[in-house]
Amino acid sequence: MFRQVWPRDLGKNPTVPQRDYILRLIEQAMQVIARIAFQREMGQPDLAVQSVIDGLEKLFGLNVSELGSLDTEQLFAQLTKEEQPENARDKCLIFAALNNQAGLAYEEKDLPALAQPAFHLALVFTLRALTGFPREGLPEFTPKVGDLLYRLEGFELPQTTRDLLDTYRGTAAEV
Repeated sequence: MFRQVWPRDLGKNPTVPQRDYILRLIEQAMQVIARIAFQREMGQPDLAVQSVIDGLEKLFGLNVSELGSLDTEQLFAQLTKEEQPENARDKCLIFAALNNQAGLAYEEKDLPALAQPAFHLALVFTLRALTGFPREGLPEFTPKVGDLLYRLEGFELPQTTRDLLDTYRGTAAEV
């Protein structure tokens, strides 16, 4: 009637270690984002940009040359490969939040040519997360689509981004 549980059987739920991993990743991301925001508030946008770069390397193992050589589809595939939907969503949102912080730092340095691509990446990954994965329990650092669009006024969004935005607006009405 009762099944005997052996010590070796305990903890065999494969999603538990993965969820622990993503919770640690979220905690580390929140610390990195808070540090970047503080650096920006203290008038240190150069340091904030360096912290974004360091954060991308620490959290995702991506260096600047890799980021520059991958398009958004390749980045998305690399971040979400073999991840549970909620974990993939959270990784996309962390990536988006870091890019948003980079955009804000570049904006403070009056470098729109660098700020706009960072805000665009933040928008794309936020939209991918919000349209492709569950929306329940979003992390507090989730970038706001409206804020990103405001920062991108005057920037010509690629058709693929406009399509994602249309999908988001269609699903936002359903939620």
